[in-house]
Amino acid sequence: MPMKSNVLLILFFFLFQNAKAQITSDALMFSENHLTVNARSMGLGNAMGALGGDLSTANLNPAGIAVYRRTEIALSIGSLFDYTTTDFVGNNRNDRMAQFSFGNIGLVIPSKLRRNSNKWKYINVGVTINRISNYAKTFSFSGYSNGSRIQAFAENANGYSISELDPFEGWVAYHSYLIDSVAPFSYAPNGGVSDSTFTFKSQRIKRTGGVNELGFTIAANYNNKLYLGATIGVDFLSMKQDLFYEETADSMDFQALEFTEERKINGTGINLKLGAIYRINKMFRIGFGVHTPTAYRLVDSYNTGLYGRIIYEGLTKENDFLMEDQDPDVLQHDLTSSWVFMGSLAMVFSKKGFLSVDVEYTDYSWATFSLLENDKTPANNQFIDELNKRIQNSYKGVLKARVGAEVVFGIARIRIGYQFQSPPYIQAVEGVSDFRHDISAGLGIRWKHFFLDFAYTHTLKEFEFSPYFSSFSIQRVTGRSNTGHAMLTIGASIFR
Repeated sequence: MPMKSNVLLILFFFLFQNAKAQITSDALMFSENHLTVNARSMGLGNAMGALGGDLSTANLNPAGIAVYRRTEIALSIGSLFDYTTTDFVGNNRNDRMAQFSFGNIGLVIPSKLRRNSNKWKYINVGVTINRISNYAKTFSFSGYSNGSRIQAFAENANGYSISELDPFEGWVAYHSYLIDSVAPFSYAPNGGVSDSTFTFKSQRIKRTGGVNELGFTIAANYNNKLYLGATIGVDFLSMKQDLFYEETADSMDFQALEFTEERKINGTGINLKLGAIYRINKMFRIGFGVHTPTAYRLVDSYNTGLYGRIIYEGLTKENDFLMEDQDPDVLQHDLTSSWVFMGSLAMVFSKKGFLSVDVEYTDYSWATFSLLENDKTPANNQFIDELNKRIQNSYKGVLKARVGAEVVFGIARIRIGYQFQSPPYIQAVEGVSDFRHDISAGLGIRWKHFFLDFAYTHTLKEFEFSPYFSSFSIQRVTGRSNTGHAMLTIGASIFR
C-alpha cells in the first residue's frame, strides 16, 4: 500500500477513535452550528425564523432578508468567557478562558420594484460574513488512577510489524523502550505496567478555531405577504487542538512520560439555504427553512512528541522524540454535514413587541466522510464505509427549540431568549446530561438611522472526555462548562 494510504488510514483511525469515544467528536463538531452572529439575534435566542429584518436571518431563514425596505450595514463584535470544571477519580480541576469574539459584518441593499410590475414589491441582496461555529475550549484534569497510557500504546501497536508501526504513537513508544515486541505483531508494556499499576495522570487540552461563513443572499417580497429567500454559503473552517499529557509513577521501572499532540484542520465548504415567510395577518407570521448539507474539503495535519524515562534491563533509558507530518497535504478528505429543517411562528403585537418560536431538526448520523478519487483503494474504501456505519450507530436526530421575546419602550427594546438542544447520541453516557441550554438577554436602541444592540448568552453543557483508549483500563473524565458570550452590534439604516 502506498505511504500516502498508510498515513491516511493511521490518521483516520485517530479521528475515528475520538469520534467514537469522546463527547467532543469531529463528526459532530464539524456538523453542529451554534450561531453567535449579532446581538439582536443572540438576545432573542436566535428565534428569528419567522420575523426577518435582521442580518442573522441570512443564516437561519434567508427569506428574512426580503423584509428589509432600507439599506442596512452592521458590525458585531464581542467577548467569550468559559469556565470549565472537570472531575477525574474525585479530583476536581477548574479552568478559565477568555477571548475576543467576532460575530458578523453585513450589508443588505433593497431594490424597490415599479408599482406596475405586478405584486412583487422588493428584490433584496445581502452579503454577510458570519461566525457560525466557535471551537474554543480549554480544560484540564489530574489525579491518580489504575493503568497507564503505555498499555494503550502496546494495544494499538498489536497486529503491526515494527516497520509498520504508527509513526506518531507506536513507533515513538517502541523506540522509547515503553513497549516491547513479545511475539511477531504483538507488543507488551514495559516498566512493570499492568492493570493494577497506580500512576499519576494529568492533561491539558486547548482548542481554538471555528467556522466563518461568507453568505450571498437574494430575497423577494411578494405583495408584503410572502417572502422568499436563498443564501449560498461559503464556509471557511479552521481548528487547532493542542494536548499535553503527563504520567509519572513511584517505585517502578517506568518513571515518567510526556506526550504532546498537535492537530490542525483547515477546510472550505459550500451549502445552500432556502426559506420562506408568510404573513397570515398583522399578528401572525410563519416561516420555513431548509439547509442543505455543507460539503467540506478538509486538510488534516497531526504532530506528536514523546518523552519517556524508564529503567530497561538495568539501565535508565531517557528519550525525546518529535514526529511531524512531513506532508501536511497528505490527509485530504471530504465531509458532508447533515440536512437542517426549520419551522417558525411569530406573534407581532403592533409596535409593542413580539414573541417568536423556532423548531429545528437535524440528524447527525447523516454526516458522512468520503475519500478523494486518488485515495479510493479497496482498503481505504472499506475503512471509510466502516467509519460511516459507526457514525450512523453513534448519532441520532436532534431537536432544537428556540424562544425569543422583545418588548418596545420608545426607542429602547428589551429582549430575552432561550435555546434548547436534545442529546445527539444514541447511547447515553452515565452521569452526563447531553442536553444543551442557552439562556440570553439583550438591550437595543433604535434611532432613525442608527441602532445599537447588546446581548449576553449563558450556555450550560456537560461532557465526557477520555485521554486515551485501552480495553485494559478505562480513564473517564467528566466535565461541566459554563460559557458566557457578550456581543455588541453597531449598525446604520440608510435611505427609504
